[in-house]
Amino acid sequence: MVPSGMMFDELADLLAREPEMQVEADGEGLQITSRHTLTRVEAASVDGIGDDIGERFDSVVVRTELRGNLAMPSSPRIRSHRLNVASAVGAIQAPRPGARREMVIGSRICVDREVPWHPTGRDLVRLAVTEAGATRVDETRAVARHLERAGIGVWRNGVQSIAGVEPDRWRVVRRAPDALTAQPLGGPELRGVTVSLTLGSRSPAGRGLHYMLRLPRTFTDADELAAVCDALNTQEMLAATGSPHIGAWSATEEGGCRYQISVPARLGRRLQDLPRQLLEGSGGRATAAMQLSWANF
Repeated sequence: MVPSGMMFDELADLLAREPEMQVEADGEGLQITSRHTLTRVEAASVDGIGDDIGERFDSVVVRTELRGNLAMPSSPRIRSHRLNVASAVGAIQAPRPGARREMVIGSRICVDREVPWHPTGRDLVRLAVTEAGATRVDETRAVARHLERAGIGVWRNGVQSIAGVEPDRWRVVRRAPDALTAQPLGGPELRGVTVSLTLGSRSPAGRGLHYMLRLPRTFTDADELAAVCDALNTQEMLAATGSPHIGAWSATEEGGCRYQISVPARLGRRLQDLPRQLLEGSGGRATAAMQLSWANF
């Protein structure tokens, strides 16, 4: 792993190039201030789960607070059925004890365990900082169309190059020019889990890459479903689930749980391998989620 001091120096340099962002380094990480958000980026050690129980893994944790009138209080049902359904990057977390009114969007990237720092890890952290809360800000962001076209083209090539079957990883069950649906492989607990990768505009981030993982279990009690979604988002922040946590668990209309990520097309060239990396980590994420769901609810 790249030493944390070097990581944060590199991140500070990258984030300082972003418009309207002020970056300050301290002994524990970075603090980034923008017009609508206040973000902390820190190194953390998180638990392994499943076959990795008892191990600890190095990670970078990103916590973003929404400022001003965006910082509304939320209940479990509002988070699971509304706010995180509309999330593009990061999950609105259940509030910490004693902080009931805070609205914090969390992401976690296990460096080297889940993705290498170069070229992916640093840009996922950058993504988590710059895009957290973007779908809650009513502003039109100027986008260079050539970056969008280039990004979609890179991801289209990546999606089309994904093998139909990767033993013990996935099986593609449906494919189109700009989309695929797959089933994670690896054990009976994954039966019924589906993963989709889609390129286009029908996502919270607009035009870009949309990833969705759906669990087969459903709940008839909306409050219980909301509690499950909160617990899954908390687990993602505290454990190495096998894939970078840059999305959110939320409730489906059918009463199930889904994990979704939406990344703007302009970032496609920067995150070229992201479609395959998300698919590769789907089995681990789904297994961790199913184990928590069945053990506690």
